[in-house]
Amino acid sequence: MIPFVALVSVNFSKVMVEKLTNIIFNFLLIMLGCSFLYVMLETHIFSRSSGIFVSYYINTGHYGLSLIVLSVFYYFLSPSKKIKPILGAGLGLFTLLISSARSPMLAGAVLVIIMFFYINKLKYWLLLAAFILVFIISIYYLRYSSLSTEYIVRIYDAIFEGNAYGRSYYLSKGWEVFESNPLFGGPTLFKDTMYPHNIFVEVLMSMGIAGFILLGLYFKDLAKFRLRYIKENIYYLPYFLFFVQYLVLVQTSYCIFANIEFWCFSAVIISIILFCYDEEIKSYDSRGNTTGDH
Repeated sequence: MIPFVALVSVNFSKVMVEKLTNIIFNFLLIMLGCSFLYVMLETHIFSRSSGIFVSYYINTGHYGLSLIVLSVFYYFLSPSKKIKPILGAGLGLFTLLISSARSPMLAGAVLVIIMFFYINKLKYWLLLAAFILVFIISIYYLRYSSLSTEYIVRIYDAIFEGNAYGRSYYLSKGWEVFESNPLFGGPTLFKDTMYPHNIFVEVLMSMGIAGFILLGLYFKDLAKFRLRYIKENIYYLPYFLFFVQYLVLVQTSYCIFANIEFWCFSAVIISIILFCYDEEIKSYDSRGNTTGDH
């Protein structure tokens, strides 16, 4: 946890975040570009593929989604510079598809809904409803066609059969452990070394109510978030979207020790909120300023 505590201590100023966002975008663009070449020229694995990464295929899919988020962000931020965002969106989509992971798809859907709430125009809601309907119908017919792939089968199973591939079992099993030891919890893993695949249930299972309170204290500063923080500096937006993206991931995958990206972006978001909150407090109190009414 030391790196994440260090992140919380960083003042993510507007200038710093602008530079950092550009570095992350270029880094992901290069890495996923190399991964694309590796898959196309070397492995030819297009299902549950991690590309050049040693991480699990689910995480690789989320790397693709992160690049899509940044590509869309830069596309609308700088309409005159479209080549890199379009290339990034293509590489991100390719990475997401070859990962065959459903979690990035779910996270992407949540991000789209959040953005639609922000825009909040009827025509976009109608467009989204039409897209969802066409998507579901397409998955149903593709499942029983010659074009069916493992990814389509997995999405079909999730939508039409509610098949979570064992996650429901481990989720309920983790809750049973918590009910047996509500105050301080029980073991951190099951006998087969598996875990609940949900961070909140896992905390309750392994640390009980006491651990859940500590988790709540860690995230308490999220309550200070105000939408105007993003409106005042649009470069904060990707980090809030990343936090939501990986918050979705920790509801369905990995144990609490393996969700590095979630802890990283939660620390960044907490730091950004605290920085904006402190700046807001200073603007209300001019005693610390060299000019203004005293």
